[in-house]
Amino acid sequence: MSNTEFTVDIKTLLRILKKYAAIIAAVTVIAVFAALIISEFVLPKRYSAVAKFYIENSRVQSEIVNVQDITAARNMVNTCAELFTTRSITARLKEEAGVNYSVDELMNMVRMGTSNNTEFLRITITAGSPQMAEYLLKHFVVICEDEFNNIVVSGSISLVDEPYSTGSPVFPNTRLFVVAGLFIGFALTFLTVFIKEILDIKVKAEDDLFRIYNIPVFAEVMCFDAKVKGEYNYE
Repeated sequence: MSNTEFTVDIKTLLRILKKYAAIIAAVTVIAVFAALIISEFVLPKRYSAVAKFYIENSRVQSEIVNVQDITAARNMVNTCAELFTTRSITARLKEEAGVNYSVDELMNMVRMGTSNNTEFLRITITAGSPQMAEYLLKHFVVICEDEFNNIVVSGSISLVDEPYSTGSPVFPNTRLFVVAGLFIGFALTFLTVFIKEILDIKVKAEDDLFRIYNIPVFAEVMCFDAKVKGEYNYE
């Protein structure tokens, strides 16, 4: 029957899950261990160092701050984020830090971010070790302050958080990899056995006739001549 339709319900899903529980569990455990090994021993670890600037739109301190000043300062933060990611500043970082990274590699290692749309600018540098990340960032914040004072006339910049690194890798995230391995291992294995069961249209029991072909069974006749695994078959 070419136009056979299948109805999948919770009972069917549970039956498949119970039938292949051992296989699904085994493959899921293997996937989790594989994700753990890849995260811990295969993928190169990356570490970050972070520093934070406070930026104002004027070099003169004022006791009265209005909305226009705050808006101008926040716009200044976005301007600095663009300024500090220019190729010329990154080339200066390469020269003064004396590292073997190319300018393009250094540009990919630097990230800028505003802290909740405030006057604070967060700078993050990611490298292969926490020491290297912190070393590069210490040079970078000095360069940023110098370039800001040379280029920006009407603003001021202050370093409020010195460069620091927690020493913990930011990539790969082992917990995330393990959860992903758990989900992928379970989902792919269950999907595989589910498709296998759905595509299997062999009649193994009397209720399969109705389930697969929608043909009701009214009676069973035992066949004493045909044996399957030591048991009598039915016709």
